[in-house]
Amino acid sequence: MISLSLSNLIKSILNIQDDNISFPEEEFCQITKKDNNLIKVFKGFLNSNYYTCPHCNSKNIVKNASRHRKIKYIPFQNYNLELELTVQRYICKDCKKTFSPSTNIVSDNSNISNNLKYTVALELQNNISLSSIAKRYNISIASVQRIMDSCYPNFKVNKEHLPETICIDEFKSVKNIDGAMSFVFANYQSKNIIDIVEDRRLHSLTEYFSRFSLEARSHVKYICMDMYTPYISLVKSIFPNAKIVVDKFHIVNLVIRAFNQTRISIMNSIQDESLKRKLKLFWKLLLKYYPDLCQVNYYCQSFRRKLSRKDKVDYLLEKCPELEVNFNIYQDIIQAIRHNNFKRFEDIVKKYLSSKEKISKKMMIALKTLKKYMKYIENMFESNITNGLIEGLNNKIKSIKRTAFGYSNFSNFKKRVLIQAGIISISA
Repeated sequence: MISLSLSNLIKSILNIQDDNISFPEEEFCQITKKDNNLIKVFKGFLNSNYYTCPHCNSKNIVKNASRHRKIKYIPFQNYNLELELTVQRYICKDCKKTFSPSTNIVSDNSNISNNLKYTVALELQNNISLSSIAKRYNISIASVQRIMDSCYPNFKVNKEHLPETICIDEFKSVKNIDGAMSFVFANYQSKNIIDIVEDRRLHSLTEYFSRFSLEARSHVKYICMDMYTPYISLVKSIFPNAKIVVDKFHIVNLVIRAFNQTRISIMNSIQDESLKRKLKLFWKLLLKYYPDLCQVNYYCQSFRRKLSRKDKVDYLLEKCPELEVNFNIYQDIIQAIRHNNFKRFEDIVKKYLSSKEKISKKMMIALKTLKKYMKYIENMFESNITNGLIEGLNNKIKSIKRTAFGYSNFSNFKKRVLIQAGIISISA
């Protein structure tokens, strides 16, 4: 009775539900040390009453010694756990084949328990490197990779359906692919990744999207993207009913970059060291939306007096008339976007392109770019669709890559991204 209770207790701790496994009353556990790891080894028996040979169904079978199986379990209280099973072997006198009983706690020819495999599979959903998981559960990195391959099915995108609104972008990929960048696109409504394509170049994307049915491609109404010309060519050739929407973030970023480069150019050209230092020190204030600037006065060491952030910007603009011209262009464009007023946005671009004021070369290039993509910018104002979703996913992808210190295989990288994004679930 005591032996049965002890055996049940061990089986309860290790979550063993196989009636063919039992544990002795004494010397059922020992502690060993390996590579600075303490390991608790539970010793048990795996028996099964075979009546016929599983190969030829002969009843002429006899016991044929035993073998030991070491099975790794989930660590518990700073100990790595192992189950050492003494497994009875049998031999068939007719077909001469040997066999041993199996157990539901571990797969045949494996030394990692099913519970540990499931735990590792759950860990793969978090932003943890394979090496960290392997170290935590005292298994090899190759074992973690095999668990990922066996527990998560290969992803297959549905070629018969595409959502009405798609967000597309690219990210820096692994080294062993043809192009430097890979392509990702997502469902704007569900906020989920649809698929990740190895190469973002036009011919690769054209070949990839051509595999989708015409009905699926015709269902797409809007595609939100940055101002990358090959993407525009792709949409025009592959998606017959889709409107191109230039992302709001990239429009703002284009103008901000042009204005900031203008500030740096002006700053490097002036002789007044004090003014130059102020232009360098307060660059962030110049990039803010002017009406949002704080008007509360604070003491400023650079000016040696109290003044507000708005006062600082006014001072810099007064001292640099050329900077003020470009500052006004930047602020007018931001204001039009904030108020979702396309007519005003279009008028601003036309006005400054024909203006005789001293507009910087960088800002003029930005204005010409906006004019070039004006048709697609109008779609942005009408639909109010942004690429914020895909930009967030890109940050997550970069984080996954950074945590793993890079990937050498694109398929493994893609699978890990889709697992962490919740696109691929653990298979039954």
